[in-house]
Amino acid sequence: MKYISKVLLKIAVLNIIFLFVMSGFRTAFFLYYGKGIDFTGLGADIFRAFVMGLRLDACVLALLNIPVVIAFTVFLILSKREYFKKFFSGLKIYYTAAAGLLFVFLACDFGFYSYFQNHFNSMIYGLFEDDTKAILLTMWHNYNVPLLILGFAAVFVAVYFISKAVLKTEVSKKQLKIKIWAKIALPVVLAFLTLIVARGTFAEHPLIVNYAVSSNVFLNKTAINGVFTFQDAVASKTSENNEPDYIALAGYSNNIRQAFADYLETDIKNIPQTNPESSLNVKYGVNDKIEKIKPNVIIIVMESFGSDLLQYNSPEFNVLGELKKHFDSDLVFYNYVPAWHSTQESVEGIITNVAIRPLGLSRFQSKYQYVHYDSDGHKPYKQKGYQTVFLYGGNTGWRNIGNYMANSSFDKVIGAAGMDASYSSNEWGVYDEYLFDKLYKILDNGQNQKFIYALTTTNHPPYSLPDNYTLVNLNIPKELDERIIGRDLALKRFQSYRYANEMLGRFLTKFKNSKYAQNTIIAVVGDHNFKNIYSYLDKDFFNQVRVPFYLYAPEQLKPKNADVNVFASYLDILPTLYSLSLSNVNVKVMGKNIFSKDAENNIIYSPGNNFLADKNYIVRYFFANNGALGCFIWSDKTRGEVEFSAQRSGHKRLVKYANAQIAVADYIIKHTGEK
Repeated sequence: MKYISKVLLKIAVLNIIFLFVMSGFRTAFFLYYGKGIDFTGLGADIFRAFVMGLRLDACVLALLNIPVVIAFTVFLILSKREYFKKFFSGLKIYYTAAAGLLFVFLACDFGFYSYFQNHFNSMIYGLFEDDTKAILLTMWHNYNVPLLILGFAAVFVAVYFISKAVLKTEVSKKQLKIKIWAKIALPVVLAFLTLIVARGTFAEHPLIVNYAVSSNVFLNKTAINGVFTFQDAVASKTSENNEPDYIALAGYSNNIRQAFADYLETDIKNIPQTNPESSLNVKYGVNDKIEKIKPNVIIIVMESFGSDLLQYNSPEFNVLGELKKHFDSDLVFYNYVPAWHSTQESVEGIITNVAIRPLGLSRFQSKYQYVHYDSDGHKPYKQKGYQTVFLYGGNTGWRNIGNYMANSSFDKVIGAAGMDASYSSNEWGVYDEYLFDKLYKILDNGQNQKFIYALTTTNHPPYSLPDNYTLVNLNIPKELDERIIGRDLALKRFQSYRYANEMLGRFLTKFKNSKYAQNTIIAVVGDHNFKNIYSYLDKDFFNQVRVPFYLYAPEQLKPKNADVNVFASYLDILPTLYSLSLSNVNVKVMGKNIFSKDAENNIIYSPGNNFLADKNYIVRYFFANNGALGCFIWSDKTRGEVEFSAQRSGHKRLVKYANAQIAVADYIIKHTGEK
């Protein structure tokens, strides 16, 4: 028994060393990514974050040790001296492989956070669903890959020698004599301890990553590790592929009319018994100005075009470039939220005119790509004789976007391969200046009115810019500099952001000096925020989500006294454009015309960002996480910052709306449309 106790002690010591290494990752995470965050008064929360992190790390190690416990039990029962010798030899190899992979995984999670401001999540599937070659090339350009590979190899070597040193023990020369009761009791005790540590608690439910240790979002992220969030991502992907019944999950089983009523905030008697989706129909009457002008309509979705960086724009930190004069002269809505924190869902949400469902498989890559819906955003223009064009700076094979647009009856689908061979490009597509050049040529070609839906790519990793572009000097404001994570990469991204804005500004200048300024409407939005460069305070999480919505319209069509402070979302873009460009038409929309009177009480919901708000209340709503929520109110009149609040009736209204929106979207996608 003395020998067995010695063996178990050495295994325990080795695992404690592993636990310290994992805590080291957490400490590095806290110090590196916590830069610029005010932790005043949060000392106890910081302690809780590290204690919770220790418990979660122990859970991972317990799972890693299950094979060890099983093997130990077998060898204990056999009680053969030579078997224990083999056990120790195998144990060193096992720990080298398992713990080595674990530490490399945590290092990769550390890098993942630098891009996505979160631990491993469903975005990791983008490596396989995106342009994998482009991603790998981006990684090659942004990181010293050979050095990383060498570093990862060094991790395995270090784990091997540590394991060898700790587990070094003399194998008993005598035949092991272990009593029967010990052969039974020890495995039972070890199995029990492993189970308890793996669960993380004696409570009824096991420890999960959603346990909050603080009101500070960053400290909650500090506590968890990438293993748990990756597990959640796998579970989410499985659920996504299993086509969840969102109507049931939202609480509207066998009562879809009530979902439509709650979404429209009307009485259920106003919802038809059959075809409840017809309650979303909107009639735009005859408009003589529109009939005369018959304006072209252009929607430009800009990569990573976030609002938060714009507050720092100045002559010394001129990130707007030539776009500034257009922002000053035209309409810009800053209280706008995209559908998601990634490009695909945000692009889909705008053009389909249907809300994005949390965890829902993208229509671009699902069986619904072949279904035609009355709500398809370009359809009213096509019916009016417009030429409909989808223009993408990248490869149209990306996430099946080209096939989807073609299947949904866009007249033309143009990607990088369909542009001038002289256009400069990087891994993700042609640089923005060339995309805008192509966009102008499309506008200038032919007699038909045009509806153009364009998507840029340049402001995206690897943040390379064309050789003919001259970088400007950007002096980072002190307030911003204090929040930056990784200054060299930040400077590169600021230049990329500035380039994209400069090229958009030049395009708008050229456009306004042409005949098309009198008969064309242009809307510009970001696909998601400019992210992953600096830390955010809890009170600033609206800034972490919102993007600007820029709108140009000829004077004859431009709304008078427009309220640019109105809340708007991706669902409101096309209804708003319909009101400015289409006459005598019926459309089916889930959003609102933001120039209408009822837009004042608009609710905005960004399911991918778990953000839900109106002019009075804010909810951080996790529909996919059993409806977990955090309640807030605006802390200033500009509605820029938030503060925590007890749940009020206004918060309940928002949650009811979000659930109804998801149910309505699910119904439209699954029960309407024609192949």
